Amino acid sequence: MNSAKLFALVFLCTVCVSIPSASQQKVKPHPADLILRNGFIYTVDQERTVAEALAIRNGRIVFVGHNGDVTRFAGKGTKIVDLGSRMVLPGFIDSHCHPSGAYKQFYEISFNSVRTVPEYQKAIREYYRSHSGAKYLKGRGWSNTLFPKTGPDKKLIDEIVSGIPVSLSSEDGHSKWVNSKALELAGVTKNTPSPEGGVIEHDPITGEPTGTLRESAAGLVAKLFPDYSIDELMKGYEAYQQMALAFGITTAHDADIDLGSNEIAAYTTLEKANRIAMRFRASLYVSPKDGLKQVAPIAAERAKHKGPYFQIRAAKIYVDGVVEGSTAYLKEPYKHLPNSRGELLWKPEDLNAMCAELDKNKLQIHVHSIGDGATGVTLDAFAHAAKLNGKRDSRNLITHLQLVAPDDILRFKKLDVIAVTQPYWFMKDDYYYNIQGPYLGQDRADVEYPMESFFKAGVTVTSSSDYSVTIPCNPLVAIQTGMARSRLEITDPKEVLWPAEKATLDQMIASFTINGAYANFLEKSTGSIEVGKMADLIVLDKNLFNIPVTDVSKARVLMTLFEGKEAFKDKSLNP
Repeated sequence: MNSAKLFALVFLCTVCVSIPSASQQKVKPHPADLILRNGFIYTVDQERTVAEALAIRNGRIVFVGHNGDVTRFAGKGTKIVDLGSRMVLPGFIDSHCHPSGAYKQFYEISFNSVRTVPEYQKAIREYYRSHSGAKYLKGRGWSNTLFPKTGPDKKLIDEIVSGIPVSLSSEDGHSKWVNSKALELAGVTKNTPSPEGGVIEHDPITGEPTGTLRESAAGLVAKLFPDYSIDELMKGYEAYQQMALAFGITTAHDADIDLGSNEIAAYTTLEKANRIAMRFRASLYVSPKDGLKQVAPIAAERAKHKGPYFQIRAAKIYVDGVVEGSTAYLKEPYKHLPNSRGELLWKPEDLNAMCAELDKNKLQIHVHSIGDGATGVTLDAFAHAAKLNGKRDSRNLITHLQLVAPDDILRFKKLDVIAVTQPYWFMKDDYYYNIQGPYLGQDRADVEYPMESFFKAGVTVTSSSDYSVTIPCNPLVAIQTGMARSRLEITDPKEVLWPAEKATLDQMIASFTINGAYANFLEKSTGSIEVGKMADLIVLDKNLFNIPVTDVSKARVLMTLFEGKEAFKDKSLNP
């Protein structure tokens, strides 16, 4: 018998409760609004209690325990759902994503479902036909693996659209593919220097810009493409919300929005209109160019947004780029560029000063770091801030963590830094074979994305999708990938990425629930199924502890409750 099944059997035979038995209570409780009974309720409390039933009143959990005891909470108006032994979990928390990307996915050119260059061109052509009066075109989702290091060529777009500017984001969001018209209107020529922190890719023979702009270089054409309107963003956020709730996501951290932006206005408008059915937390972007003068406005903006569903708590810093753009900052040079370690987007002394000032203003710091060099510099900055300001409950975050030095994993624990991972990427895929291996060398490619090492070191580990980089953003896919560290359809042991870093089912569930709640300062109200907490819950069609790892991604969310209200219900679930 495998360990997961044994674990489940032990819990089923020794069902625990998180409050005293109702038979011991002298006063009959007020009736609940909803009772779920006859289930496998994995509470994710500190003891990892498993219960059979729970009761909800006014959006909060009022009972967790045995089937026989929950009946005391039944009243005339109580709705009772027999779970039929189905699994119940706390609602999932996506600790790093970009919900504004939903507008791009659903309403602009999307390459999510296509994987060849001719298909890219077909998608552009079809979108242009249906938007013939457009003054510009935008889209997202092309893969770096299909193109040389210099990226996709502008001519591929020019063949279809030449009279108006076109800008297409890569699937990682760190590069733009534009046409000749965009370069012309922006004044970008073969003589235009790459801006600090960015790369204008050039044809190695002609010296002309290819049409690929990486990192800050994308800003050269930004003025040609207006920001999304508040109405467009609201439309996108509602589309994201519908999708997320169907995946069981009840809380999401928007990892990068701008100060005074339409994104903020869209969130607040939705909240005031009672059109939010999940919880959003957000990080405000910090520019390496604007210095410490940004901190006071960011702190002031945070103070304005303390609603129950939308709050700003953190500041977002990009310390480096990405491996596929050769802009991730490494401790040792790239294999294919022996004179380059990538792009450090901040001078270390400036990063130290910024982190100290943000920390002084009690802002949580949320850092993008891909390379091991970038993570080391970031930890140095956090240590500097703590030394100047004194240690506090900062809950600083570092996300992505593609390469991490073993000694730095121990520093996460020492500095109480939270690791925000994307388990969806823990596999040997096209990026591994076509980019990571050739760019990093095999030794480094084979030790990407540590996970179990963070858990062993006692680090708080959360999971996230980085949507819309990852589509679909189904946490059950990530839970399986975090455990198997291979593509969903692959069982060959040779195709496992760094087997020693496989996480357990309990660890993966915790990373998407209670750990995510902690990372967002929400552990007292959500993240586990305990009396007094908000009833953010999901019902699955399968007990994850009773199925093979390879079947976890095939499980489905049948119902999602947000604060006790039905936010999603699968048609197959009986009333």
